[in-house]
Amino acid sequence: MTQITYYAYTKYDLALLFTLLTLIDSRLAELETENAQLIALRQQLHQSLARYDVAYKQSTKSFLTETIGQKDTARDKVTKVIEWVARYWTELPDEDDAVRGRRVYQPFKDFDYRRDEAMMAQNAKWDNIAQVFAQPDRQADLQAMGLAALVQKANTLTQEIEQLMQQRQAEGASYQKGEMAAARQEAEGLLAQVVQYLNALLLVSPDEALEQTAQYIQQDFNKTEQQYQQGRKHGKKDDEGDATPVEPEA
Repeated sequence: MTQITYYAYTKYDLALLFTLLTLIDSRLAELETENAQLIALRQQLHQSLARYDVAYKQSTKSFLTETIGQKDTARDKVTKVIEWVARYWTELPDEDDAVRGRRVYQPFKDFDYRRDEAMMAQNAKWDNIAQVFAQPDRQADLQAMGLAALVQKANTLTQEIEQLMQQRQAEGASYQKGEMAAARQEAEGLLAQVVQYLNALLLVSPDEALEQTAQYIQQDFNKTEQQYQQGRKHGKKDDEGDATPVEPEA
C-alpha cells in the first residue's frame, strides 16, 4: 500500500519550496475525485500557492531593480568596447601593439567573461579581470590603448551594482519576515494536511488514480530533496535540518 513520505521541506529556500508546491498542485489538479474534503484541501492549497507567488514576487521586487539593470546595461557597453578594442589591437601590424592587444584581451578569454550571464557571475568575473588590469604592465597597456578610463568606469559600475544588489537583498529579507513568512507558513501547513489526508485515503479507500497520484507526489518530494542536497554540495547553507524522510501521521 502506497504511503507518501516527505522530507523536512521547511528547510528549503523560498524558490525551491515554491517549485515543490507547484508540482504537487499540478498533480492534485489532474486527479479525478469526488471526495469533498480532498477537493476542498486541493482548492485551499491552490489558493495558498497563489498567495505565496504574490508574496514571493513582492519580496524580490524593488525599486532598485531598475537602477541595477541600467547600470548593468552601461557596464555591458563599456566592457564590450574594451574587449573589442583589445581584440582589434591583436591584429595590428606593429608587433608591440599586437602584444598589448593580446595582453588586454586575454583576461576576457581566461575568465570566460560573457555579458549574457547573471549579474552575480559578471560581477565576480569582472572583479577578476580588474585585478589583472591593476598590474603595472597592464596599466601601461591600457594607457597606451586609451582604455584606462573605460576600465575604471567598468570597475565603478561593478562596485555600484554589487552594493545595490546587497541593499536589495536586505530589503527582500526584511519583507520576508512579514507577508512572505505568513504566506509560507500557510502553504507549509496545507501541504502537510494534504499529504496526511491522502495517506488516510490510501489506507481506507485506495484506487488506481489515487495510487498513481501518490506515487507522482512521492517522486516530486524525492526530486526536490535531491535538488536541495545538490545545492548544499555547491555551497548553499547546510545547517537547515537533516535529510531524514518524515512520515506524516494519517
